[in-house]
Amino acid sequence: MTTARSQDTPTAMIDRVASLLEVFAGHHRLTLAQISRRARLPRSSAHRILQRLVELGWVERQGFQYTIGIRMFELGSQAVRRDRVHQAALPVMHAVHRSTGLTAHLSVLVSSDVLHLERIGGWPDKDKGWRLGARQPAVHAAAGRALLARLDAAERPALEFPPPATPYGIRTPAHLDRELQRIRDRSGVAIDVQSCTAGITAVAAPIGPSESGLRAALSLCGPTDTMPTDKAVAVVRTAAMDIWYAASGLTRPRGRPHRAPARGGAAPAVAGG
Repeated sequence: MTTARSQDTPTAMIDRVASLLEVFAGHHRLTLAQISRRARLPRSSAHRILQRLVELGWVERQGFQYTIGIRMFELGSQAVRRDRVHQAALPVMHAVHRSTGLTAHLSVLVSSDVLHLERIGGWPDKDKGWRLGARQPAVHAAAGRALLARLDAAERPALEFPPPATPYGIRTPAHLDRELQRIRDRSGVAIDVQSCTAGITAVAAPIGPSESGLRAALSLCGPTDTMPTDKAVAVVRTAAMDIWYAASGLTRPRGRPHRAPARGGAAPAVAGG
């Protein structure tokens, strides 16, 4: 009589797959050794599971590193699209793109990165970091810094400072703190001029009041040499508030263009730091 080992049962296998996939939370790319160590799985088991996940499209292999695959994003996006903020953002993003010609992103803070949940616009078409479902380091991205500016130091996630892609990028915690203060002085709108990507300027505003706990931001990006920055700042601030009111099911008060509703009906500044 053959007795199946407990580690080969379907439940045990699901647990091992789940533990392996969870190591990608907060990490864009990982090596086999890193995955094995973080998932607490034998290297051979981790490699076998990863091979199958690559075949299924749940994980992608890039050289000696692995990353979450498009199939995982497709499944996750079905849940995202049911989110009220996401649904409220879509018509606003389309309207902003039509009126400005700029590319609009809806992004959320995930650990030390921002994850682009939605994108309206086709430019830039070559830089992978700006694509739908891509991640960018929060310290480098306008959306990330707009969200970090609303958090106290104790509330911030453990941040990483990868080498910036341009000479204008954020390099140290002190540099970041100075930039976050400038964002607060600008009523919460972040402006990034080529520090994330050469040739690209982006502006971003958080969605909803800080006490809502929502860590989502709307950003607009365009070519640095033609970007109407002042106009984009006004547009992104207003559009972020439009999204919040629509998601909350509330009517936006007239004559108060720079206010957003808080709990209990009050209306503090949407991007207060």
